[in-house]
Amino acid sequence: MTIAAIASNVAVDDPVDEEIAGYLDIAAPRSFFLFAGAGSGKTRSLAKALNHIRERHGRALALRGQRVGVITYTNAACDEINRRVEFHPLFYVSTIHSFAWELIRGFHNDIREWLRDDLTKDIEQLKQEEAKGRQGTKASIARQSRIASKTKRLDRLDTIRSFAYNPSGENGEPNSLNHSEVIAICSTFIAEKPLMRWILTGRFPFLLIDESQDTNKHLIDALFVVAKEHEGRFGLGLIGDVMQRIYADGKERIEAELPPSWGKPSKKLNHRCPKRVVRLINKVRQPVDTHLQEARSDALDGHVRMFIRPTVATGQQETEDAIRLQMAKLTEDEQWQDRDACKILTLEHHMAARRLGFDTLFAPLYEIDGWRTGLLDGTLPSVRFFTQVILPLVNAQQSGDKFTVAHIMRSESPLLAPQALKNAQDPVQQLRQTQSAVDALMQLWDDGEPTCEVVLRCVGEHNLFELPDALQPVWELLKCGNDDSSVADAEDPVAPEIAALLAAMKAPFREIDLYRRYVSGEASFDTHQGVKGLEFERVMVIINDAEARGFMFGYGKLLGEKAPTASDIKNKQEGRDSSIDRTRRLFYVTCSRAEKSLAVVVYAENPAVVKKHVVDSGWFHEEEIDAEY
Repeated sequence: MTIAAIASNVAVDDPVDEEIAGYLDIAAPRSFFLFAGAGSGKTRSLAKALNHIRERHGRALALRGQRVGVITYTNAACDEINRRVEFHPLFYVSTIHSFAWELIRGFHNDIREWLRDDLTKDIEQLKQEEAKGRQGTKASIARQSRIASKTKRLDRLDTIRSFAYNPSGENGEPNSLNHSEVIAICSTFIAEKPLMRWILTGRFPFLLIDESQDTNKHLIDALFVVAKEHEGRFGLGLIGDVMQRIYADGKERIEAELPPSWGKPSKKLNHRCPKRVVRLINKVRQPVDTHLQEARSDALDGHVRMFIRPTVATGQQETEDAIRLQMAKLTEDEQWQDRDACKILTLEHHMAARRLGFDTLFAPLYEIDGWRTGLLDGTLPSVRFFTQVILPLVNAQQSGDKFTVAHIMRSESPLLAPQALKNAQDPVQQLRQTQSAVDALMQLWDDGEPTCEVVLRCVGEHNLFELPDALQPVWELLKCGNDDSSVADAEDPVAPEIAALLAAMKAPFREIDLYRRYVSGEASFDTHQGVKGLEFERVMVIINDAEARGFMFGYGKLLGEKAPTASDIKNKQEGRDSSIDRTRRLFYVTCSRAEKSLAVVVYAENPAVVKKHVVDSGWFHEEEIDAEY
C-alpha cells in the first residue's frame, strides 16, 4: 500500500474550511454553526478561519477600527489560539467572562441600575419570606443577614462611580461585580438594549465562539437576537458539538434552534482517536444524531477493553491497579503499569471528590443546581473566597513568605485598606492589629487541622477579610452557635443554599486545597470538565453508580442494568435532558480522549446484564470484555 493510499482521507474536511471562509466575507457575513466532534481539529479550523479574515479583510477592518471577537472556554485555549494567529492585534481572543466585561465595562450607570433592580427584587423576595417565616429561627437569622447585606450593597450604589471586575481573581471590593453578574448583565444588555447590539456589531463584525454548546444559554440567546437583527452586517460563528455539552447552564438543543439561513458545515474526521475508539464512540452517539465520524486512514487500530467487576465497598484501587497491569500485557505497552502515565477519568464528580478527599466540602454544594457550573470551574464566590484569599495567605504564612503575606493583606484585608490606615489614630497600632489577626488565624493549626467553619469564624471575628455576600448569613449563624434545631427551626428551615454552605463548612480546611487542585486540573483524577479539549495516550474510565451517589447521572440505566425512571421517560417525551442523556454525553467525552488505548472499568450490581447490554448494543465485542461475577 502506498503512502498516498494510507493517507487518502486526511484531507476529507478541507472543503469545510473553504465553506467557512465563504461565510467570513466582510461585505456579506453569514452566521454558521460548525459541528466539530471529538478530535476533529476545530482549533486548526478556527485558526485557519481567523488567518483567512486577516489575509482578505484585515486592512479594511483595521481602517474601520474593528476587530474579530473570539470566545474560548479557558485561558489555555486563548493562549493557544493567540499563538496560532501570531498574537495579531486584529483578534480579540478571550474567555466568555472577559468578553462580557469588555462589552459592558464602560456602562457604569446602566450597570448601577441593573444592580439596583436586581437587589431590590432580591430584598423584596427575602422580606416576603421573612414575613411568612418564624422569628428567631436560624432561617430568620440567615434571611435578615442576607437582607442586611443586600441592603448595604444597594445603599452603596450611588456612591460608586465606576465598577470593577477581575476575571481571574476574587472580586471583593464594594464596586466589584462577581462572575455570574457579569454574564447576566451582558446578556440582558444585549437582549434588551438595541444600542448595545449596535456597539457589539460595530466593534466585532465577526464573533466566533468555541465550545458554544457550553456557553451560557442566556448569552447565546441574546447573540441569536443580534445575528437576526443585523443579518448581512454581522456574522456569528458557533463551533461545537452537542454530544460534548457538559455544563448545566449551556444551551440545550442548540442545533435544533438554528435559523434556516445559517450555514451548517460539519467535520467528519477524527484526528485523535485510533480506529477502534472511533467505532466505539460512534456507537455511543448513534441513538442521538447522525454526526458519526471517520478515523484517519493512517490511524492506529488501537485497543478498547471493558472490565466489569462486582460492586464492592473497598478495594477499588487494587482492582484498578490490576487492570492496568492487564492492559500493559494486552497492549504490549509497559507504560500502562505507571499510574502517572495513564489518565484516570471518573464520570461523576462525587467519585473524584471521595477518592481525592474533599467530599465533605464538595457534596453539599454540588446539590444546589445553580451552583454546579461555578463549583466545577472554580468561580463559586463562597468557595473562591477560600481558594483565592484565605488559602494563599495560610500557605504563604506557613512557608515564611512575608512578601506574599504583605501583598495579600494590602490588597484584600480591610485592616490595611487605604481608608482604614488614613482613619487610624495610630498607623503602627493598626499594623500590629493586622499582624495579631494573622497570628490568630495561624494559631488554629496549633492543635491540628481546623475546619473551614473554624477558619471562617476566626476571619470574621478579627475582620481579617471582608466576607462575600454568600457567606455573610453563614457567619451570622456561626456566631449564634450550633445548637440543635428547635421545633420552630424545623417548621421554618434555612434555605437550601445556606444549609449546603453550613454543611460544607464542616470540612477540614485541607479539603480546600484538594478541591482547588481538582478544578485546576492538578489532581490525579479528572472528569469530563477537566479534560475538555485534551487528549491522552492511555485512558482509564471508571464507572461506579454506588460511588457517584448522584441523581444527575445514571450509569446503570445507560448500561442496561437499571430501567429508566418515570422522570427520565417524561423528560425524553418533552424533549428535555434525562439522566441517561447526560450520562451518555459524559461517557462519550471521556472515551474520546484516548489516543492509543482505552480501558473502561465498570462496577456493577449485575455484571452479566451489563455485559449482555454492551455486546447487544455493538459497543464492545465479547472478546473485548473481561467480566467477573
